[in-house]
Amino acid sequence: MSKVYLSYAPEDSQRAEELRRILMARGYRPWIDPQPIEGARWHYEMDAAIGAADALIVLLTAAAATSPHVTYEWALALGAGRPVFAIIYEEAPEHPRLTAVTRYDARAFSDENHFWDHFLSGFNQCMRRAAAERQSRACSFDELPEIDKSAMPTEPGYWIVMRRGPHQNQMNQLERAVVAIGRDRANDIAIRDGQVSRYHLRLTLQDQDYQLEDLGSTNGTRVNGLRVSTSTRLNDGDIIALGDSILLTYDLVYQE
Repeated sequence: MSKVYLSYAPEDSQRAEELRRILMARGYRPWIDPQPIEGARWHYEMDAAIGAADALIVLLTAAAATSPHVTYEWALALGAGRPVFAIIYEEAPEHPRLTAVTRYDARAFSDENHFWDHFLSGFNQCMRRAAAERQSRACSFDELPEIDKSAMPTEPGYWIVMRRGPHQNQMNQLERAVVAIGRDRANDIAIRDGQVSRYHLRLTLQDQDYQLEDLGSTNGTRVNGLRVSTSTRLNDGDIIALGDSILLTYDLVYQE
């Protein structure tokens, strides 16, 4: 089920809710960003949601075109390589970069139902094509172990969960820009196992994604079965193996 982030100005909340219902009826999981609440970790949740999304849809109106939050959201998605789509509701000045994304002009249709049929036909095709491209780039999971994900974090954010090791299903929320993992107690996540080097790997937050770097560990680090030799961007659900005894998963949780 594809996750879709909806980016819009507060003035367009009714349009966003209509689109959310339409997408849900077609089997998508739309995410509407909450309005900022004082004291809440709103930006953290928003970045995590965009990082976990398969696509972002901008509801382009005069209010959205001048909103710094909307601009930040679609720019973040483009920088992360996520497909971005624009639904145009009103004439508005646009950022030049936004004019290059896939666009659907609601003003060109006198019948709203005809517009949604047109939009969904094109959007579904684009999403199927993107999914096929991701699949063609993905490594083979045939030899990966079965992972029991009955225990999952629920608070929005980035998580490392131990699936095999001394503390099975231990959940560690990533709240720092740099997170060290290793056997030594000085690490942010300490794993007391002989297969784990004292300073085994490092996670670094870049934009909205964590990058994994092996620190010359004795027994190596594998992501989805492939040995890590350079900095590697993590994706939701990735399986991280430290040597032969430790299995971790990288899980993103975003607010529905």
